[in-house]
Amino acid sequence: MRLGAQLSQAHGFDVVIREAGSAGLSALQLFSRNPVGGQGKSLPPAGSLKPVLREAGIERLYIHAPYFVNPAAIDEAMVGRARVALKQEMRRAKRLSGDYVVLHPGHWQDKARREESLAAFVDTVAIMLEAPGRVLVENTAGQGRELGADFLELQQIFQGIGRTRRVGLMLDTAHAMAFGYPLSSRDDVERLLERVDENVGIERLQGIHLNDSLYPVGSRRDRHARLLSGCLGREALGALLRWCDASHCPLVLETPGRDTIQRQPDIGIIREVCQEESACVSPSTVFYPTASPPR
Repeated sequence: MRLGAQLSQAHGFDVVIREAGSAGLSALQLFSRNPVGGQGKSLPPAGSLKPVLREAGIERLYIHAPYFVNPAAIDEAMVGRARVALKQEMRRAKRLSGDYVVLHPGHWQDKARREESLAAFVDTVAIMLEAPGRVLVENTAGQGRELGADFLELQQIFQGIGRTRRVGLMLDTAHAMAFGYPLSSRDDVERLLERVDENVGIERLQGIHLNDSLYPVGSRRDRHARLLSGCLGREALGALLRWCDASHCPLVLETPGRDTIQRQPDIGIIREVCQEESACVSPSTVFYPTASPPR
């Protein structure tokens, strides 16, 4: 099973990659810059991280887009700035040898013009793809004016983007619960993955942000919690681990913490539940639609 985490690169990109590898992780998510604004920090030479990633055993590197841009803005100046920044982010990800840029769909500015915001986001993704690289659209919690929480809305987004291997889905479990999809049982996991398959296509699912939700199901409040300390059930966690092992879909922890030491409680829970589920040993029975192995 490919397990990863969002870690801080404050001490250097090579340092955090080695830290992740030493902790036994095989996936990693980073910000290439301060996610809330300011100048992007200088990057190492292009291609220089490839041998570091290989030696550390990191098979998948996700670069999360910054939060200060609104890729769905209908104000021309605002969306223009967002598109410049996100196209630059694609280039930064390539320089870091990243596999995907993970992107939230943004916010509507005028509720009566929500459809225009969705169309603006689709156009933003198209402009990002003018640069080399791949994009993962992440579902949101539906907090405030957020777009992309409802899978029907995600379906509309992906239909607008069209069929391309360069755009996929990042499923966030805390966001799904916050919007109203319970994850307490095996059946809940099956229903959620069936919804993904029906509305987006399971083959587009190229990563799962494995998080618990501090607030109740349907609260539309985005606050991550440590695994099994919120709404996520142990049975559901086991089912997710089992499915991800069988489908080769990476899991990325975004639970509280900035380094692998602070994430040890969550990693420990995953190991326990894996043993209970006999997951991570290529189970012979796959009871959910199977995602295509990531390319």
